[in-house]
Amino acid sequence: RLSTQRDFRSAKRRCVVAGTKLVRDLGRRHEFHDLLTPSLDDPALEGLRVAAGGAPRVADARALRRIANLTSFEGLVATVDMPRRSQDLVDPRLVLCFDYVEDPGLLGTLLRTALAFQWQAFWFMPNCVDIFHPRCVRASQGALFEVPHMRGTAEELRKFCRRKKITFCVSHSSGTDVGAAAYEPPPNGVALLLREEYAAPWGPPKEALKLRVPDPWRHSEGRPAPDVDAFDPRSLDVAVAGGILMHHLRQFHYPDVA
Repeated sequence: RLSTQRDFRSAKRRCVVAGTKLVRDLGRRHEFHDLLTPSLDDPALEGLRVAAGGAPRVADARALRRIANLTSFEGLVATVDMPRRSQDLVDPRLVLCFDYVEDPGLLGTLLRTALAFQWQAFWFMPNCVDIFHPRCVRASQGALFEVPHMRGTAEELRKFCRRKKITFCVSHSSGTDVGAAAYEPPPNGVALLLREEYAAPWGPPKEALKLRVPDPWRHSEGRPAPDVDAFDPRSLDVAVAGGILMHHLRQFHYPDVA
């Protein structure tokens, strides 16, 4: 039930983690409630702890695939306590926010990218897929166990930004090119909102700063632009556009943020 029922996960405050590497990474710091393996002879079990003096249990391939919520899978599966959401953040400068990201694998990919680019925190709005869906946890490689997260409505996010004096930004095709020489990043940091491009109809809030990915031809450092149509950021899905924005903002505008 933990792998398929969101309400049950929330009530138990536990989630499923699937994949030998992810289970071993989390096992360095966490004790598992359940630990399933295709074989008790698997050397990957070494050093992993099960609560209340428990032990790993053997499960067949079909059961492991069903619990992992995957059609093809071999490896370890475990259940572990969910990381608790933060009530506040200390000196946030790079906060990644999500609304209407409805695919768990896509959300997990964005979380993993943000972790790699050292963003400081996540904010999830009510219309997102369950952040502890097994496919999201697997795709993120456990990013929520490393990075603090908060939840709230758009209005609560705006209040948070005002309180922390950071700028609420949205990824938008008509926004300011973050690679342009004229672009000046907000001095205190950003809360960047991402959402799936085919989600519910939406217009960015008036107070939000609209940002778009750098034009690759305009910023090619002296190389001639290819003879192709003008760059259209609408051709990028949220995973690509979000990844480019995360990297560019972190690398070029907030390199000292820890």
